[in-house]
Amino acid sequence: MESLKSVSMSYIIAIAGGSCSGKTTLARHLQRRLGPKQCLLVRQDDYYHDISERDSSQGLPNFDIPEALDFNLLADDLSRLKRGEAVALPNYDFTTHQRRRPAEPAEPRPFIIVEGMLILHAPQLQSVLDRTLYLRCESTRRLERRLARDVAERGRTQSCVIKQFSQDVEPAHEHYVAPSADNADDIIEQDEYMSDLSGLVERISGGLPPISSKASSLLVMSAAH
Repeated sequence: MESLKSVSMSYIIAIAGGSCSGKTTLARHLQRRLGPKQCLLVRQDDYYHDISERDSSQGLPNFDIPEALDFNLLADDLSRLKRGEAVALPNYDFTTHQRRRPAEPAEPRPFIIVEGMLILHAPQLQSVLDRTLYLRCESTRRLERRLARDVAERGRTQSCVIKQFSQDVEPAHEHYVAPSADNADDIIEQDEYMSDLSGLVERISGGLPPISSKASSLLVMSAAH
């Protein structure tokens, strides 16, 4: 992790943890605290491989293992953003398992948050990350949240969600996600996340480096677009 010297290029904050541990909520609150003109949010889940041409007789692949994601593309996009280059972010549709077109245009910001289950596992990403956070959460709470989300937002049935969680999600969590906590600068427990989210966001933002004049120029470039 960097010391609190000023940010001269995009500073990348990684938020990882198990499925439905609170990563997206924390990322959005932190982005809101830093301000959308200063902070860009990148989602690991948009980097799933498009399976629109997959033979339907094969069924759906395991979405909870590293091979389901294009981490090389994510690493390249983060590296380009860090250098001050604009990128076209993918936009994954979980109801069709396809990447929507066109991709979202994204200008660099002084701060970039990247969130996802396997962010701290993927070796391609580690060298580009500046601050790494891991949200810990017990499996029963994660399953409860996943049931509510997938049934309401992703068109899944309750039985399908429970089956996928037991067969794919939790084994992958134990094998890939949980061990990646060793790569985190800060492990956040659910007690802090649930009881004082605003205080947690202030604690994280307060530990970030100030923005240098060079990084401030990213704001000018972004506003120009």
